Amino acid sequence: MFKNITFRWITIVLVLSFSLFRLYPTLVFHNLSEEEKKQLSETKTQEYEELQDLAINLGLDLQGGMHIVLEVDMDTLALNLADKQSDELRSFVQKCAKISFQNQSSFFDVLEREAKANSFRLVRFYHKLGTESDNESVVEELRRRGDGAVGSALEIIRNRVDEFGVSEPVIQRSGENRIIVELAGVKDPERARNLIRSTALLEFNLVRSPEDISSIIQAIDDEILKNKDSVSEKNLQNSIKEQTNVYDENDSLDIFSRKEDNFSRSSLAEEFENYSTSEEILEEYPFSGYLQALPGGMAVMESEVTAVKNILSKESISKIIPRQSKFIWGAKAVDIPTEVSSIKMRSLYLVKSDPWLTGGVVENAIPNFGTAGSENSGQAVVNLSMNAKGARIWSRSTGANIGRNVAIILDGKVYMAPVIRDRIPGGQTQISGLDNIAEAKDISNVLQAGSLPAPVHIIEERTVGPSLGSDSINSGLNALALGFGMIIIFMIVIYTGFGILANIAVLLNLGLIIGLLSSLGATLTLPGIAGLILTIGMAVDANVIIFERIREELDHGKTAMAAIESGYERAFVTILDANITTLIAASVLWGIGTGPIKGFAITLSIGILCSMFTSIFVTRTILMSIGAKKTFKKLYI
Repeated sequence: MFKNITFRWITIVLVLSFSLFRLYPTLVFHNLSEEEKKQLSETKTQEYEELQDLAINLGLDLQGGMHIVLEVDMDTLALNLADKQSDELRSFVQKCAKISFQNQSSFFDVLEREAKANSFRLVRFYHKLGTESDNESVVEELRRRGDGAVGSALEIIRNRVDEFGVSEPVIQRSGENRIIVELAGVKDPERARNLIRSTALLEFNLVRSPEDISSIIQAIDDEILKNKDSVSEKNLQNSIKEQTNVYDENDSLDIFSRKEDNFSRSSLAEEFENYSTSEEILEEYPFSGYLQALPGGMAVMESEVTAVKNILSKESISKIIPRQSKFIWGAKAVDIPTEVSSIKMRSLYLVKSDPWLTGGVVENAIPNFGTAGSENSGQAVVNLSMNAKGARIWSRSTGANIGRNVAIILDGKVYMAPVIRDRIPGGQTQISGLDNIAEAKDISNVLQAGSLPAPVHIIEERTVGPSLGSDSINSGLNALALGFGMIIIFMIVIYTGFGILANIAVLLNLGLIIGLLSSLGATLTLPGIAGLILTIGMAVDANVIIFERIREELDHGKTAMAAIESGYERAFVTILDANITTLIAASVLWGIGTGPIKGFAITLSIGILCSMFTSIFVTRTILMSIGAKKTFKKLYI
């Protein structure tokens, strides 16, 4: 008997030690202030990351973060799947998309209905899908492709988020074409936003020659001067004043232009000192007057980007741009130094519409720092490695265009446009011009995860601040403390010493639950705290059943040890049945639930297992130890 008790105590001590070991990092980490966390992450990065990994994760409702609803662009997918994107098809699809948005209905249902109502033969545009019979079969195949696209987008976004380093993210499908993303503890919402919605479309496009650029810009100037009444300087200046958002980072335009000759009106330094374009220059050069010459390209002052966009949005201007060319903005504004300050400029490139290569040939994308002695020494870069096919095309294309610029375009933005100085064998290249290593990691992440099959748009976004999360934690802990305090008083009043024993078991139960949550890398949410409170009640309930059985055995005249043995044996089946049924319900919630519901289910499941251990094993061991040394006839110690 003594050996049996000894073994039990050794087991309890080991389990308790494990719980305290796993609980300690949680207490340390979550007691740090935000300033202390920031300082520790900067000075002792490895120590901070290890402490963060060992601490229990907090959900969106407890530490703040982002709740995002994404929508996969089905109309764009439908256009991309067509044999050719004719104006007729594009107009019809856009009409269906508008109706779908207004009625909040399925895009494919609207497409099928409108095609039938307007006698629009979709089969003319979708031969490559293998559906040549009727509109219904085309729509059905498009619907199947759309479903696959949402599934692919879900997996790609999940891979990106996993590499982003967010603990226990929630990524799930909702309806036909929506994806819900919850990211707890995000410190940089803009970075997370860009990471999620990036299509990861990588292209290598040849920059047009200065002669082509000059002729197009001259043509745009001539067109504006020809229609001076409709596109006057006054209207352009008014449009600038009316715009509060000068430039949208996520806006990608297909049509831009620049000029190499005419816009070199004076030296850059002089222009930058007087950075607003004069009316006299715009009278003569209504478009090229907004452009500035830069080494290897051209740029527009940030304050004048809106005016340029207004010009290029004109239908008459867009017709001037050859179909074989397109204009692309640089990825970010660049500070151009002057003698007194600096001016923000946005680069502008004219490139060939058809890319040499796309991201499909990239096998590996590694974030790194530029090697010593190179042009990008010490700067964040992404090193790209291509497959055999891509390497052959890259080698042949660079060899045939020595002295020309090639633009590296990611999601419609030019990150760099270096001069090709020699043939580049081996399929190796590099993306530079990045702000920091975090941006390099994000670009590497999206390229490695793959391109989204269709664009995704954020249709809903909510941000939960850390202060709100702190209020939720305090409210949950207050409820936990109040419930536990009332239980302590009740058990001591009714069961005296046995009640104290039950309270000790509940405390051990709480520590064990949190320790296991930390070990499993689970996330504690506000519903999870509710699960903890429910677990306390269930643990006490089990002890009450056991103590009542022991009381009955003592009333029948049994000895202390015999009453304990018999009481636990009689109560075991009842407790086991009750906990198994609850565990089944929790398992169902965990299997089909999402977000907070799953968090509640996980906490409840772990709580059930821990409460059975503490109420059946721990309390029995303590009672056996007491009963071996003391004889009692009533239910108090």
